[in-house]
Amino acid sequence: MGNPLFGVDISGLVNANIGPGVNDATLTKTTGGTRTAGQLTGGTNPTATTHACKGFVDVLDKNRLEDGLVEDTDVMVALIGDSIAGGAVPVAGDRVTILSVEYNIIQVKTDPALAVYACVGRAN
Repeated sequence: MGNPLFGVDISGLVNANIGPGVNDATLTKTTGGTRTAGQLTGGTNPTATTHACKGFVDVLDKNRLEDGLVEDTDVMVALIGDSIAGGAVPVAGDRVTILSVEYNIIQVKTDPALAVYACVGRAN
């Protein structure tokens, strides 16, 4: 799933060697749905899909992120790229549940190998 660098599957190595030692997590992606026929003002019916993955929660280095987006209570949720079921990629607006806490993903950064996704998480 990741990008091989110099012929090495770094994301696969990270998943195989670090993934088993970190926490189970669930990435939840919500996609907009369609309107119910005859109920034009009823809104859409969004669909949520969940993807099992592995990761951990860490202190957020607020100096390395875009100004104005980060709050004092935000954390960094690291997701192991190759552990995300179905090859899903976390983006801002998704949610991740880890250690029984659900976080809204505010911002995502990753490395060139797509081995780890560093997500700014804000607890619900």
